[in-house]
Amino acid sequence: MATRDNILECARDIYLADGLRGMSLRAVARCAGISAPAIYKHFDSKEALLLEVAMTGHRRFAAYLARGLRGTTAQERLMHTCMAYLDFAMEQRAFYMVMFVAPPEHLGFERLEQANANEGAITFQMLVDRITECIGSNLLAPGDPVAHALTVWAHVHGLVTLLFRVPADPELAMLAPPPVRTPEAARSFYEGSVSALLRGMAPVPP
Repeated sequence: MATRDNILECARDIYLADGLRGMSLRAVARCAGISAPAIYKHFDSKEALLLEVAMTGHRRFAAYLARGLRGTTAQERLMHTCMAYLDFAMEQRAFYMVMFVAPPEHLGFERLEQANANEGAITFQMLVDRITECIGSNLLAPGDPVAHALTVWAHVHGLVTLLFRVPADPELAMLAPPPVRTPEAARSFYEGSVSALLRGMAPVPP
């Protein structure tokens, strides 16, 4: 693994485990297996390092959401986008936590908060575009695409938050509700729930 990538992953993991106060450049360097002075060849401050962690996450997130374009219809493209949200959350969980779960004030830097918001607006627009397309195809009720997108985002984010609470231990997971006891069941439940939401957002017959 390239040193820079290793540094970013260490910074991300230390931030999640110990918070901003515990994420010193010295601690990150120790995790990455390099000397403290060597880390300054890559990042000149903790702010710059955490900013790059967030930006890396957003770039990966955008690549996941772009999978939505593989659909052959507006409906498929929107559903693929929603499923890509789940894939990112489960496969890139640490980045997801930094980007969408950590309170803005915990990020600790005004510049980072603004940059995180700016990048988030770009990926949110990808969802708005899919919603707009579905409204134009009469698959969703007429209305403000941004408001519709916020409804969908709130739904998928809420579902992911619930799924994160299912224990990873298979034996403990058996105590969870049946629809989410296994990764396969959880994915099926998520897909069904999103599909139900979108059906509820469809135009009302006259």
